[in-house]
Amino acid sequence: MTKDLTEHLLDLIPTNISDRGKITLDARLAPIRDILNRQRFPATPLTDWQIEQLLNLFSSMDSDKDPDAARMGEREGRVASPLVSQLAGGFNHGIGRSGRILAPQPKAAGASLMQKLTNNIVLDAIKQLGLHNVRAAMILPLGTGMSIALTLSMLRREYNIQNVLYPRIDHTSPKRGIDLVGVTMVSVATELKGDGVQVDMNDFEKKLGDTKSSCVLGTSTFFAPRESDPIKPMAKMCLEHDVPFIVNNAYGIQSESVMASISSAIDAGRVDAVIQSTDKNFLTPVGGSIVVSPNESTINEIAESYAGRATAAPIVQTLSSLLAIGYERYIELRKIQLENRRMLESLLADEAERLNQRVLDIDNPVSCALTLDGFDVREIGARLYQHRVTGPRAVQKNSYGSCIEGYPHDYLVMNAAIGSQKKDITIAVDRLISELKKI
Repeated sequence: MTKDLTEHLLDLIPTNISDRGKITLDARLAPIRDILNRQRFPATPLTDWQIEQLLNLFSSMDSDKDPDAARMGEREGRVASPLVSQLAGGFNHGIGRSGRILAPQPKAAGASLMQKLTNNIVLDAIKQLGLHNVRAAMILPLGTGMSIALTLSMLRREYNIQNVLYPRIDHTSPKRGIDLVGVTMVSVATELKGDGVQVDMNDFEKKLGDTKSSCVLGTSTFFAPRESDPIKPMAKMCLEHDVPFIVNNAYGIQSESVMASISSAIDAGRVDAVIQSTDKNFLTPVGGSIVVSPNESTINEIAESYAGRATAAPIVQTLSSLLAIGYERYIELRKIQLENRRMLESLLADEAERLNQRVLDIDNPVSCALTLDGFDVREIGARLYQHRVTGPRAVQKNSYGSCIEGYPHDYLVMNAAIGSQKKDITIAVDRLISELKKI
């Protein structure tokens, strides 16, 4: 990578000085070489300079960077200004070909290499972070709801799926994904176990046996009081009934326990695809998702369902985040997330005692819920928003959001997700206490 440069330097300055310069340059480029050679999630992070050099290397290979090219097509990577190109990471041609999102693109050698490298690195990352038994992965420039739709469209084409068994989650995106594909959602009932809302497995088993041409969409992570679906038992039943099983693992990568449950489900039963968000797990801007599967053919079939080329931006952002974090730092972020979750619950419990309320006893890796019975919980949510506390979820008794009919409490959900800081939690709880005192 530096051979030609150093050879020229030998003619310009003394050899001992040029050799010293080469040592420095080689040291800075060594992590980039390692990424290109091994295509693995690095143990330690790369610097911003190193990540920029890697992206510049790839983007410089695309045909729109060729100073002598005669660009005659209708789509030639033309942009209005250097800023526009910069916002795309320099990958103005995007990724994929018409109807083949994973196909190399003749005008975008660099983007094609970058996409392949990123998919290899994210697969290795997810294996290291808990799903050792997946065999293929791809990043899609779509949110999780749209990626669920794309996966369902593949199942409809390949398996003639007409119905989706969906244990109740009060969340619009997956439902819109199901509607988009034109299959029928068969809602599976939930039940109250203590404070937690869980899948009614008797209803699930009955509908799994009664519903023809079906698949199952399970959920591993959602807001309290909803608890994770029992992924392993569901996977076993899907294997027994020969029914495809998709797991919406929206923010589950950050949870070691959630990843362990999905890995166990893959070993014990049938799991066709696991879908997770890039922004919720790897601290990227919104816009991407990661689909993994224990079967490489499944990923290829989902990829064949994508219509047209795609923007490279979410792939560039995910690659950059993976390289900027590294495995060791991600494990540290996981540890901090657990500490923050415990701290959030402790602070809310202290306030609950003062108010004669309580923190709901929920098995949830990210969120806590404080009962606010007798309060106008929506007003409290609005007050927090006006006081610059983002993220809380205010739900009234027996209303949409609890994932069950007749939930017996008004409550406020607060999250301690990966990347949040202790000061965020303490400030948010302090402002909540302030608003409750006013009321």
